[in-house]
Amino acid sequence: MVDADDLEQLAKLLTDKRQLAEQYYKRACQLVGQAQATPLAAMLRWAGDTATELGNRAAIVRAAEKGGDPFGALSTFGLTTAVGTISGDDKIRLRKDLKKVISDNAASTPEQRVQAIRKFFGKLTAAERSWLAIEQPDVVGRLDGAPATVRYAANRLLIERALTHEQKDLAALKATDPKSPQVTLLEKRVARMTEFLQPRVTGDGRSVPRQFLLFDPAGDGRVAEVFGDLAKAEHVAVMVPGITNRLDNYDSIANDAVALLKDRDSGRELPESAVITWLGYDTPEFGDSVLPAKAEAGAPALHSFRAGLEAAKGAKFALFAHSYGTLLSSKALQEGTPFDSVVFMGSPGLGPTIKSAADLKLRPGTQVFAMRAPGDWVSYTEAHGRDPADMADIRRLATGRSSGHSEYYTPKNTGLDNLQTILTGDGCVQTFMGSPKLDDEQFGAANVRVLVKELQSRVPQWKAGELATAFEPIIKGVMNGSTDIPTLMALTTKTLADSGLGGYFAPQDIAQIVGKSLTEAGADQR
Repeated sequence: MVDADDLEQLAKLLTDKRQLAEQYYKRACQLVGQAQATPLAAMLRWAGDTATELGNRAAIVRAAEKGGDPFGALSTFGLTTAVGTISGDDKIRLRKDLKKVISDNAASTPEQRVQAIRKFFGKLTAAERSWLAIEQPDVVGRLDGAPATVRYAANRLLIERALTHEQKDLAALKATDPKSPQVTLLEKRVARMTEFLQPRVTGDGRSVPRQFLLFDPAGDGRVAEVFGDLAKAEHVAVMVPGITNRLDNYDSIANDAVALLKDRDSGRELPESAVITWLGYDTPEFGDSVLPAKAEAGAPALHSFRAGLEAAKGAKFALFAHSYGTLLSSKALQEGTPFDSVVFMGSPGLGPTIKSAADLKLRPGTQVFAMRAPGDWVSYTEAHGRDPADMADIRRLATGRSSGHSEYYTPKNTGLDNLQTILTGDGCVQTFMGSPKLDDEQFGAANVRVLVKELQSRVPQWKAGELATAFEPIIKGVMNGSTDIPTLMALTTKTLADSGLGGYFAPQDIAQIVGKSLTEAGADQR
């Protein structure tokens, strides 16, 4: 193991000897002439260069003591590894100044805060930027406004450290409790992080490092990854996923991003385009997906993230939001988060007060689209308000052969073609041409809307999540036509009892609610 202290002592020794050699060199020039003293000059250059290199290596070793490969993280993204030139006083100044610029702008708008961060990094030397990336990766890696390559390097280092930590946790758990459900979860998380450190093969066969603008393994994990060359991109899509997305199953989001960036015919990546997956908030599970809290908490983070993105001059930015991500995106848009185009997919609603795109108060010229695939039960419930696919001032797009809630990025399909057209601005989208009535798309969908609303109206708000989780199988059964009326009543009664929610309902309530879901949906003769 290389010792940083030894490297620094060697560097100091060479520097001291170099100063003595300089005196000999000057004396030799006087005695024998400069030409004959040339070998001494070469030795001076070697001593100086070697001392600098030893100092750089010592600094890298110091960073590596915290885990990961700092040298590899910097060199992977073309950042200088010559961080040994940062003196002790410089390090103190950099830490202090970074902390100050963050705290001074904590209450500023996202745009003001990002501008201050950009100004701060713009004044730093290449060595100072590299040093901050490996010295404070947990701060720099998520810092909107910091240069993308600096964030890439910082997050790569964080991934390496987290992977080492969770590999140890996994080994210990397997040794003590191999049947624990946590084993499977940790195995998936370790697999994802291992993949993060491996190159991604592009459509034209190139191997490129994976690029992360955010990585935080805490809890379910938060990730933001860039596919393509963001610095040169003229068309950028930000994907915002919904419920149950986490670090352990992030590969499904990444696969959707790859599909979105891949040209249907050539298989190559779309030119001058980049796609970003933004899993930058604590996504809900089924239980709390009916509550807006996590969308409200995540919206400012999306606003800040968008403010920190830099692409080619004049680049167009598209927002592709899915499921609960549409609710979060709606709130971010209402805060003034700028996008040139927006697509809501499989939306449970954009909030109870949003009845039209006009209510979002978007910038003039913003294009707004929506998709709802047949059988998408999340859209049918309208748990958070009206489905944007039914709003008159939002253009509803065709989804082709997609069905259910999770097939909007299916390759070589009309839905994905539409998304790529919006991303690149090249071509015409295909509009949904069917009937807007829910029952024409999915038998029982209108019934489900009424059923869910009636059930939710009779339990306290903090119990709504439990209700949604318990009734998910019943909802799906109603919509696919496998549940008749007697069965629906029996299942509803049993589910309420099993979930501990039966106390909120009198026996006659069940028949009343089921009956109301039929009559108000216009399906008496089912």
